[in-house]
Amino acid sequence: RSRAVTMPDDISTLLGLLLLLCGTNASNSLTFPTPPLPFFQRKALKAELLRLAQTSPPGSGSFTSDADAARFERIFLSELPALNPTPDPARSPLFSGEWECAWTNESELNAAVRSGLPGRPWRRTYQAIDIPGRRLDNYIEFEREGQLSVGSSIEPDAGGDGSRFTFQFTEAAVQWGALKIKLPPVGRGWGDLLYLDEEIRLQRDVRGDLLLAVRVGK
Repeated sequence: RSRAVTMPDDISTLLGLLLLLCGTNASNSLTFPTPPLPFFQRKALKAELLRLAQTSPPGSGSFTSDADAARFERIFLSELPALNPTPDPARSPLFSGEWECAWTNESELNAAVRSGLPGRPWRRTYQAIDIPGRRLDNYIEFEREGQLSVGSSIEPDAGGDGSRFTFQFTEAAVQWGALKIKLPPVGRGWGDLLYLDEEIRLQRDVRGDLLLAVRVGK
């Protein structure tokens, strides 16, 4: 004589919640939420942009292939900005953090990367940004305790579409081993965030220089 097998109430409830969250189609098979198409477009374009950046020799700001240069510029200036997921990026908490420079065509920065310090080749370039604290620190690190640092204030622009920020240099120094020399900080300007998310940042400054930065830890 057969006997019906009952399911414990807690398991039955859990299964019911799972079915409710996932949904069921006409054939009673589970269907899971699908990310929207822009998610996949952003992911593919970011991967392509970073791959192209790796083909550019450090400190050059250029590409060996005209086709690569044109494709990089199109993604940077048009395709990814059109998919920017962050409104008012200069005011967003995502702007704060430590950012590694993956590519730039800024001439002064690239000159420091190519030349290094005497006996100390370039190692990395990064920024530490604290929007609530209105602080932006730029660092170029070299081997054997070499460093060029420039500190500045930073503030989101009050008007516009929320993509612009202003900055003013407040201090600068160069370190060569145990020797550290302060330099006069000169300069101010603004930048526009063309694209910002949890992983990368695309920026164009007052002179038209471009910066591709990758968030450290992502």
